[in-house]
Amino acid sequence: MFAPRRRGALSTIALGLMALVSACSNDTEPKPIPCDTTPRTLSAGEVVANIAGGCVYVAGGTSGAEFALVPFNTDTHYVRTATLNFADSGASRIATPLQSRTFASTPVFSLSPSENGLGVLEPSRDIDIALRESERRVLKPLIPAAREWFRNRAASAGGRLSPSFSTIAATWSVGDTVTLNTNVGSTDSAQCIVTDNRRGRVAAITTHAIVVDDINNPTGGYTDTDYQGIGAQFDTVFTMDVAAFGDPSDIDANGKIIMFFTRAVNEMTPNGSQSVVGGFFNPRDLFPRDSTNGLQGCRSSNFAEMFYLLVPDPNGVVNGNIRTKFFVQHLTNSTTAHEFQHLINGSRRIYVNNASDFEVVWLNEGLSHIAEELLFYKQSAGLAPRMNIDSTELKGTQNQTNIDSYNFNQFNNIGRLAKYLAKPDTSSPYAPNDFLPTRGATWSFLRYAADHRGTSDGDTWFKLVNSTSNGLTNLQNVFGSPISAKFRDWAVATIADDVPGSSSSQWQDPSWNYRSLFDYLTRANPTPAYPLSTVSVGDGVPQAVTLNGGGAAYVRFTIPANQVGSVKWTATSNSAVAVSIVRLK
Repeated sequence: MFAPRRRGALSTIALGLMALVSACSNDTEPKPIPCDTTPRTLSAGEVVANIAGGCVYVAGGTSGAEFALVPFNTDTHYVRTATLNFADSGASRIATPLQSRTFASTPVFSLSPSENGLGVLEPSRDIDIALRESERRVLKPLIPAAREWFRNRAASAGGRLSPSFSTIAATWSVGDTVTLNTNVGSTDSAQCIVTDNRRGRVAAITTHAIVVDDINNPTGGYTDTDYQGIGAQFDTVFTMDVAAFGDPSDIDANGKIIMFFTRAVNEMTPNGSQSVVGGFFNPRDLFPRDSTNGLQGCRSSNFAEMFYLLVPDPNGVVNGNIRTKFFVQHLTNSTTAHEFQHLINGSRRIYVNNASDFEVVWLNEGLSHIAEELLFYKQSAGLAPRMNIDSTELKGTQNQTNIDSYNFNQFNNIGRLAKYLAKPDTSSPYAPNDFLPTRGATWSFLRYAADHRGTSDGDTWFKLVNSTSNGLTNLQNVFGSPISAKFRDWAVATIADDVPGSSSSQWQDPSWNYRSLFDYLTRANPTPAYPLSTVSVGDGVPQAVTLNGGGAAYVRFTIPANQVGSVKWTATSNSAVAVSIVRLK
């Protein structure tokens, strides 16, 4: 197993083995199952999952080895934490961060949106989360009335709905005017009562869109020709999202989605904010306005499948925030892809799949971030899932199309993932919140799980959207049981992906080579770091980590050449922790 040594060296190692076995079965502490007396010899990239006994005993080989232990809290309740204490014998600490892996030369064009006229604003999700939460708190009780209305209208109209109380005209022509309620409901009680009506003019009609321009929008914005092009761009988004998630409902019987470009959206972003509201879908608009057999309706509903979208404001008339046509147009594409998933998800749960509730917030948002990623692929120059995209696909003048598509559609997914990587112990892909790290983790997990479910996305997204269950149960029905094992594998892949020498696909992210990509994004640093936060154990210095449900830690250490060492751990709370090990070098 080891290179030939002098007899004295062999004696030293033998004594070390005895000490290590003793360290893992100390009579003065609660006795875990002892480590094997034969050290594990792992190849670079090799993973051992679910290590039993609270101790691992490994060899450094002829050139030394670097390892990472990956404890993952499999508890499905985010608030249930687990604390683990690590101690070593014969291991050494690691002071340097994880390094990215360079694949591409310094690119001609930057991936930074600030250098492509987009600014550095993160799309604001405050409105989005408020609306997703109101679905479940305020609008869930209205589902039976909406469903009964649907059945009655379909029966009386021979199967075609007649929106007799819609605020929208049944037929459309360019130049028509309409009044639409833009209020989002600052409180639960206001959601279906308070109105903020704005007048709009139909500026364009395309195959799948009716584009409406608020008559009070700032000057210098879109022309009718611009709106016609924007509607045509949405037609491609419509086809893409429908193929992935299913058809939306058509409660207003016009066969189209209304895109209301209104300054009301601009007004939602305060002056100087570092985020911007690009638009939203309000689930209130899926509900009839009147009551049905004593069941409550939503009086302020526009009763239409529609979005509310940001408008250009080149002079900063609204809140002093300048919005160029270039910025707004590209933000609109990703916004509609994102919000259309919400619309499809909600409308099919109400009117098609007869679900009793809306999807939980974190999974609903994760699916909309998948829609943004799908748009990235669609607008790229031939990129697709499971291509292990690295920096070589996003460099140079020949791939400017890919850079643009990345900036406009995928940049924020990777940015949110970076926020998760910075604190994986207290973050979780199923945390019951709408924090950016949660969004990044959920998107990354969904992509990993879909990639391992089949050789294509297939019906994965459709099954998740067209379910009567939600949250973890929905995921388990699609990806298999136990779902905790899938989350554990994803957490291990977060550090094991693309490690040179790895031969098992189980620990890979087939669609993205994150190490290479983050190298490209941080190339200004002479030794760019992969932003995954790690801790180190070794040199007799103990280490402790506390994990929320769905949280993971990455505990690194090295074993010198021709030596062996051990790391043991004890849990002070919660036994639902799975510990895996990966050899990194």
